[in-house]
Amino acid sequence: GINAEYGRYALELYTQVLAIRANAVKAAANGATRRMLDLFNYWTDLDKLHKFVHIRKSILNSIKHLVGNESGRKSLMKCDGISILYATAKQSDEMKQEIQRNCSSHTSSDFKLRVTVNTQDIFKKTDTTNPNGKAIDNLALTCSQIIRKSMPKVCLPVPSLHGPVYFDEPSLDPTDPYLLQDYKEDGYEEEEEPQEEVPLTLTNVEEFLKFFPELTDYQNNKVLLDQLAEYRKEYVTLVPQTPSNSQNELSDERSDTGNQGPISVIVKPVLNGTTQSSPVRSQSSPKSSGSDPLRKMANNCDHNNITPPRSVTSKRSCRNMRSITNSLSNMSLGEAPVLTSSYSPPPAKAVKHFVKVAAPDMYSHRPPHYLEQLYDPIQSVQRTLMLLDIARAVHPETLINRVAYDQDELIKTEEPTNHALSNIKWDPALRRCKILPSIPQTRLATDPPLDVLSQHMNEENSTGTVNIPILQFESRHECGNLRKAIQVRIFEYDLVLNSDIGSTRHHQWFYFEVHNMVADFPYRFNIINCEKSCSSFTQGMQPLLYSAHDALTNGTGWQRCGKRICYYKNNFVRKATEDTGRASAAQNMYTLTFTICFPHSHDTCYIAYHYPYSYSSLQAHLLEIQHLHGINSVLRRQTLCNSLGGNPVDLLTITQFPPPHNKTAFNNINERDYVVLSARVHPGESNASWIMKGVINFLISDNDKAQQLRNKFIFKIIPMLNPDGVINGSHRCSLLGLDMNRQWINPHPNMYPSLYNTKGLIQLLVGLGKRPVLYCDFHGHSRKKNVFMYGNITQPSDNATVKLLPTILDIHAPAFSFSNCCFTVEKSRESTARVALWRQFGISRSYTLESSYCGSDQGLYKGCQLGTQHLEEMGAKFCEGILIMSSADQPCCLSDETDEDEDSYFSSDSDDSEDDDDSSA
Repeated sequence: GINAEYGRYALELYTQVLAIRANAVKAAANGATRRMLDLFNYWTDLDKLHKFVHIRKSILNSIKHLVGNESGRKSLMKCDGISILYATAKQSDEMKQEIQRNCSSHTSSDFKLRVTVNTQDIFKKTDTTNPNGKAIDNLALTCSQIIRKSMPKVCLPVPSLHGPVYFDEPSLDPTDPYLLQDYKEDGYEEEEEPQEEVPLTLTNVEEFLKFFPELTDYQNNKVLLDQLAEYRKEYVTLVPQTPSNSQNELSDERSDTGNQGPISVIVKPVLNGTTQSSPVRSQSSPKSSGSDPLRKMANNCDHNNITPPRSVTSKRSCRNMRSITNSLSNMSLGEAPVLTSSYSPPPAKAVKHFVKVAAPDMYSHRPPHYLEQLYDPIQSVQRTLMLLDIARAVHPETLINRVAYDQDELIKTEEPTNHALSNIKWDPALRRCKILPSIPQTRLATDPPLDVLSQHMNEENSTGTVNIPILQFESRHECGNLRKAIQVRIFEYDLVLNSDIGSTRHHQWFYFEVHNMVADFPYRFNIINCEKSCSSFTQGMQPLLYSAHDALTNGTGWQRCGKRICYYKNNFVRKATEDTGRASAAQNMYTLTFTICFPHSHDTCYIAYHYPYSYSSLQAHLLEIQHLHGINSVLRRQTLCNSLGGNPVDLLTITQFPPPHNKTAFNNINERDYVVLSARVHPGESNASWIMKGVINFLISDNDKAQQLRNKFIFKIIPMLNPDGVINGSHRCSLLGLDMNRQWINPHPNMYPSLYNTKGLIQLLVGLGKRPVLYCDFHGHSRKKNVFMYGNITQPSDNATVKLLPTILDIHAPAFSFSNCCFTVEKSRESTARVALWRQFGISRSYTLESSYCGSDQGLYKGCQLGTQHLEEMGAKFCEGILIMSSADQPCCLSDETDEDEDSYFSSDSDDSEDDDDSSA
């Protein structure tokens, strides 16, 4: 025993020496790795009763330093060290599993309690007279770390990081001033420099009048053109030189005034009938009303009788406009016809070759009538699954390694047949739209073929195992993303996702079909080319499963599913020759693994990252709306432009349209404020579309609050800014492989037509003195929980205006969390919609609304995953928040207290920076 202690001290001293990298490199070159492995084998054979675990741990610590260099790793592999360490880690893992099985196999609560207490005692004791379970567990953990560090790095089993589908980029003039800005792939630098402020050309700004039927139908176009001509004369730059948006602020990396709590407002009446807002300190917590004046107003104000005055900050004061030349006043405004119920949406145009229409599009989705709880991960599962991955290198003979699906090969060998496009038809009998395929496709099975199943289950192959059929995959449908599937073991498959078209990155969104399964067997799926170092799947998020059998028989839609969910680093790396230059050659990939038991044999199922919302689903929804009785009095639908791939980008105008040629009605509609909303600039953020669906459904409803909103505001809504990315199953980029939410400062009209035309709409409003009172872009977030907002605050005077809507939503929307909101302005966000439109057009309330893919950790839905019903509810609550916000501008609705020390409010109690879900880490 004394000699063992001396040996332990010597090993610990040796470990400290090896902690210096130069010493470890020299020792590894002199064969220290082999000697330490031999020593570890000696003590492993000697210590059968686990009395000297601390000595073996000291040896492993030395080996861990030795394999930190290439020489040590090669030596470990040559000595078959991975097999030795794997045996130790597996032994410890089996001991833990045996204890857990003993706990779960007995029903007696007293026995369970006794076993649990004894297990905890084993793992806490440190003396060498009893088995040291905690030390054995640490021993296995160190073995796993050494193995993962030493295993050779391999490339993904695909020919190229670029996907098999390419888009022919349009030929552009290299001298085009729009191309002078540096187009970079976002999210892979710690910080981006802001792009140069380039004003949008005013050459054809008048042509955007065709998208304002609420103006042109009730007013002479000449009057509007006169106003724009005066605006042209005064025009110098799109960046307003206001105190809250000065050039000095452009150089600031971040403003600390945005990191504060919910706001309270004191409103002081002034002589001209407008109001001045002064922020005061908020003493209450985000969800408590307390004595907060703004929160009292948000809870108690009467929004059944709201007539807010016009805010001087929401409208640009117009002078008496002079008439311009006849040629300008008589110019043609172009054609942008309002789409009626007889309009037949064209099929979605895709770069990929689709072979079918997915069942969720054809049969729609019905959310469950219950809350789906966050998945509670089991900590010990991850190491067990990682050991199974290590076993591939130790026992390669046990692997099947059979390709089940390869999109690269299918594209090479497929015949030039017609695309399976989505035809959207109105069914007058059912009063709903149907999404049907343009070509016949295989009928979905509603009953499992029991004869085929029993044949597979009864036959045995030469090795004596049950002959389970291989799964069949398909992702060549709208929004689909799966590139390759490899059967590793009987019930285990490795999956590789496609990069975004034109890019080598953004492997996050997945959506694919699987069939030929056996019911109630645990199938393990490993997505092996994830990029981010963290994921919501480690916080309780589950993937989604859609069963065609259940959809046809009982109307069940998407459901959260999956057990044994883990997310960890693997031994796959990016190829240096194909990298964009932003990542090193040794950048590791990550594995998302989950296990699913399918409910029916030989069913047709779909697995997705989040609730899909396809372009065809949007078109079907809008067509159903157009068939509603009296819809023409509240909604106008137009095509804003065509995307780069040739898909129409919809523009919706929602307000209460008065009868035509009614002067009194025109005066009423001309006094309304504008609200501009957009979504789905990132195609993989499907939760944004579900929120937008809730917004649209609420605004066109007969709800009293919706009617008040239509009488007070004109909503301009672009529900899908990037239809090409949505259709082709991309996660973040357009067909050019670039993030469209990094091109808002000066979008090219041919490369980013939806962004260019959206900015044109807003600029025309500014020219007419109708600057939008609010702009919001809807997004999804993959690392945070709840629903929250990002805004822009650079000066203390901005707090009252910017934080008002988030504070209201924090009170009235169950899924919303003010504590997750951020209002700083960072350089890396300068080219996003939120910041670019704020700076260039002076829209003080310019927001990004972020929704979690995962769930909520506060409020009514705490501990639950967010479903489509919650997202649509959030859309309705967002509209109600706008209504309450409009009442908050009235002096009668706010507190007149003036005793608070205004300066004390601006002591920041939070230093959180914005996390826009844009980084790769």
